[in-house]
Formats: sequence, structure tokens, C-alpha cells
Amino acid sequence: MEKLLLVNEKDEVIGQASKEECHRGDGILHRAFSVYLFDDKGRILIQQRSKFKKLWPLYWANTCCSHPRKDEPYEKAGERRLKEELGFSVPLKMIDKFQYKARYKNIGSENEIDAVLIGEYKGEKIKPNPEEVADWKLVKIEDLIEDMKKNPNKYTPWFRIGLKRYLKIKKKKEKIKKELFSFLEKTATKVNSVSKELLESFIDKKFQEIVNYQNASGGKRLRPFLAIVSARLLGGKEKDILYPAAGLEILHNCTLIIDDIIDHSETRRNKPTLWKRFGKSIAECIVLDYLTSAFEGANYSKKPTVVSKIFARTLKTIMDGEIYDILFEQWGREDEEYIVRNRYKKINEEDYFRMVSKKTASLFQSSCEVGAVLGGGKKKEIELLKGYGFNLGMAFQIQDDILDIFGKEKSFGKKIGKDIEERKLGNIVIFYALQEMSSKNKDNLLGILRKNKISQKDIKRAISLISQTKAKEKAVKLAQEFIQKAKNNLRFLPQNKWSQFLNFLADFTIEREK
Repeated sequence: MEKLLLVNEKDEVIGQASKEECHRGDGILHRAFSVYLFDDKGRILIQQRSKFKKLWPLYWANTCCSHPRKDEPYEKAGERRLKEELGFSVPLKMIDKFQYKARYKNIGSENEIDAVLIGEYKGEKIKPNPEEVADWKLVKIEDLIEDMKKNPNKYTPWFRIGLKRYLKIKKKKEKIKKELFSFLEKTATKVNSVSKELLESFIDKKFQEIVNYQNASGGKRLRPFLAIVSARLLGGKEKDILYPAAGLEILHNCTLIIDDIIDHSETRRNKPTLWKRFGKSIAECIVLDYLTSAFEGANYSKKPTVVSKIFARTLKTIMDGEIYDILFEQWGREDEEYIVRNRYKKINEEDYFRMVSKKTASLFQSSCEVGAVLGGGKKKEIELLKGYGFNLGMAFQIQDDILDIFGKEKSFGKKIGKDIEERKLGNIVIFYALQEMSSKNKDNLLGILRKNKISQKDIKRAISLISQTKAKEKAVKLAQEFIQKAKNNLRFLPQNKWSQFLNFLADFTIEREK
């Protein structure tokens, strides 16, 4: 007989008991979860419980619910139970936990700590288990709420409680989102102005347009945002961080200019790249202005030596990552002897993490570090914010890898399949796909990555081969794990508007489409 996990009010496991024991009389407090799946039309997938259920038979409930097994994380348990009850599974994340008690007639009770797990329903084929599910439907949230008010006894108690808590969390999240994007917009305006000032200083007016081209081409301004918010979180003032924050954005754009030249990228943010617009020689000259302007921004701080050292360390680390990324390419640059001689024929997960941690995550980490230092942070606070930034950066790159293969070109702002065209092994989706593929499909994909010329047909074929694996799902899960690590760091920092911003930004990082 299935054993349930007995817990205390802190959700700490204190023992096990049978399902019947846990639901007898007033019930014994045990661990449970409820899954809520939503589609892109604002509907929720709900189920009618089987007539064979001892408690609340034929009542309508959330997508599915059950109990985790020993040492089974809530999310894994939910994903497993979806498959068992409805015949499919999707990635889930936990957003809440609540304790409740409810009695069903004189038959038994629920006495649970219930974890709320949410996920996205994308039209997967539903094969309900008749022992568990009598019926299912997709229903608009507003219609469900209205019917719950009129007919509360049609719905299980945990469903009514969980949905109410979900909607409260969603409302709070929407408020934070609105404030966050408003602050991002204001931050971008200020950073753009300071960046322009730094980039154009000592430059002939004739060349100011081309110098400012990359900076004016858009972007989320996440790095300066991270620096400013990290400082404000610890009580720092914006005026003390604005110039170094702009320096971080200039440094980031400098790496993009170089990256676009190395990768022969012709568009970024739906515009011609700097080298494509003005030529490689001009782009290479402008890189020098960006480098010096970044350090000029560092000098406009209370701790110029410390900030400059962070900038220098970060640039060198990014260079390491860029070289690894080049060496992971499977073909090309045949006139560059060092690359041909040192090219990786295969990589492991450690290789991928090393490259991404250096090329992408290091700048996120440094942005938070600069903010924490100039915000007057203590050593522990600086380390926590660095950890947040590092894990956020890892998740950000993984999401970029996913979008490169499965994104929408118009939203992403870059050509889909660019990593395939550039013959990169350093994309986590490609890496996971190769791990899972049959020998034949693996040879086919590697054959494409090692071709002299890759056509659009080759790219489509490669994406088709990758789509036959679970590489995307694995990558999504990995990004979620890094985001959870980032958010865990925030728990030990001051809880204020700024930490809420960082918490929301973590979720946005893996939900974005560009």
C-alpha cells in the first residue's frame, strides 16, 4: 500500500503512514501537491474526479493532485502524476504551499500541506486514467471563478483554496511586473544618456553617430539594471552607481560588437550589426572606444580602483569564454591554424558550463557585484548577490540556447538556427540532443555541423532531428534549476521592493522570447 509522507507544520518529514490512515477521521498532516496547467488563451485545464475516489468523488478539481514519494521533489512528483492521470507531462514549478483541513461527510478528511505547481498546457494529447479521472475540460478562469461562487460544492476544497491563492500571487506578480518594467524603462533612459556621454567624449563629432550606433540599437539594459538594483537593495543611492552601471552596459555592448564580428552575424535586434553597417575595420576601431569608455564609467565611482579591477577581471574572463566558444565550433576558420589544431571534436557538460560561466554569467555576476560594492554591502551580502547574478546569467544563456533553436525569429531578434549555422557544440540543446540521439541521427546532426556550407534546408533538418529528442525539456529544466539557485540567494538578503524586482526578473529570464 502507498505510503504518504507525514510532516509537521514546517513541512519537515517526520514519518510515513498509509493513505487510508492519513485520511481517516480528522486526518494526519501529510505532504501533497496540486497541479494547475494553463494554456495561452487564459484557460485552465481541470478534471472531474473519478467515481471510484473515496473522498470527493465526481467533484471538479485542478489539473491533477496527489502525494510526493520519499525523497521526490514536488515538481518531479507533479510531472509523474500528470502522466499517470492524464497521459502526458510538462515541466512544472512550485509557486506556493498552504496548509488546510477539510472533512468529507463522515467518510474521512484531508489534512495536508499542499504545494501549488503550475505549468503550461500546449495542446498535448490527453488520455485520462478512468480510475482517477471521470472527465476533463479547459475553462476560462473568469468563468470558473463565477461558477465557483454560484456552485462551490461542485469543487474540491483544496482546488478552491489553491486557485484563490494562485490568483492572489498572480495579481501581486502583475503589480511587481508593472513597476519593474516602468523602472527598467526609466533606468534605460538614464543609462543611455550617460553611455552616450561616455562614448562621445574626446571623439570627433564626425564619428559620434557611428560610435553611438551599437549603444542606440536597443537592448534590455539588464546589466546596468542589476547593478543599480543590487546597490539600492542594500541601501545605496542611484547617483553613486549610474556611471559604473553605464560602464557595464558599454562593456557588454563591446563584447557584442566583437561577438558579431567573430560569428559573422549580420543582424542583431532586427537591425544590421555594427560591422555589417559600417564595415569590420570601423567596428574594430569602435571597440577601442567602448573599452576605454567602460573604464571611464568605472572611474566615476566612489571606489574606482575596486570597480576597475572587477571590469578588468570580467573582460579577461569573457575572453576565455569566447575562445572556448570558438574552439567548440565544428568547422570553419580553416585559415586559422591554432583553431584548427585545438578544435574540440566533442564536449561534456563541464565544458559547456565552463564556457557559459565565463562568456555570459561572469558579466551578470560582476554587475551585481559592482552594485553590491557601491551599495555598501558586507562581504556576505556581496557574495550572495554575486551568486544571484551568476546563476541568473547561466539561466539566461540556456534560454538563449533554447530560443536559438526553437524561438520565433521576429520576437528573438536574431536568426533562428544561428548556432547550427555557426557549427557550435556550445549550445545546451544541441549538446543534450546529441547525448540522446541514435547513432544514425547523431551522425546526421554532426555531419551538418561539420559541413563546408550549411543551407537553410540543413538548418531545418538539424532542428527537426533535435525536435525528436527531449533536449528542449532538459534545457528548460536546467534553466529552472539555475533560476531557483538565484532566487535562493535572495532569501538571505534584505526583503524590499528591490529584492522583489530581482525575484521577478529571475522568472522573466526563462519566460522571455527575446
